Amino acid sequence: MLRPDSVRFGAILTAFFVLVLPCGACAQAFSADAVGTGTLVAWLSGLEFHATIAGGIQLAGEAALDGEAVSFTAEGTLHGFGVRGITTLISEGWVGYTAAGQTVDREPIEIRGLLYVKRKSLVPLQAGDLFVGAQRAVIDFGGEAFPFFGAFSGTAEGSLEPAETPMTIQLGGTGTVRLEGEEASPYAQLPSAIPLDHPALPLEFLRYVAGLDLGI
Repeated sequence: MLRPDSVRFGAILTAFFVLVLPCGACAQAFSADAVGTGTLVAWLSGLEFHATIAGGIQLAGEAALDGEAVSFTAEGTLHGFGVRGITTLISEGWVGYTAAGQTVDREPIEIRGLLYVKRKSLVPLQAGDLFVGAQRAVIDFGGEAFPFFGAFSGTAEGSLEPAETPMTIQLGGTGTVRLEGEEASPYAQLPSAIPLDHPALPLEFLRYVAGLDLGI
């Protein structure tokens, strides 16, 4: 059975943890405000807690595309995975998304990305606390793909729901984040700021990330 402190951890997972990533030098060639709403399911697996999240996302922002500032809105879906080691006190989370929309000139635009957060602490992150992390995004516009890399920050709130799967904790939550980044070399290998070698990452989620075609 999951203990009461596990329930508290499930609520914390709604924010998908913390990674302090300085980005003062980012050129902000890409910036967007995003709101994600979804369902998180957490469970105990050995000496770790695992969690999945799925839901929808809405974005509104601006990006430098071929030297031109392009404003856009888009909406789509998100999928994520999180893990916390009971003995290591390390929490990590990955959230990928895809969204389609249009520019202010009504031209079609698509954006896909991956967010990553990490934190090691005995004191858990509380719902509503500010969190920051690393993010990679690719914008498809005018037949070209424009990659960006940078950081994000935001907050999240959630509440317990009746669990649809036995021995799990289920939450419904909403997160609001600010994405900022600079243009990256097309399909250059990402730095270790977004690792994908954690042994707990499910093959299904890794395939999903590969399908995002982020140049990882």
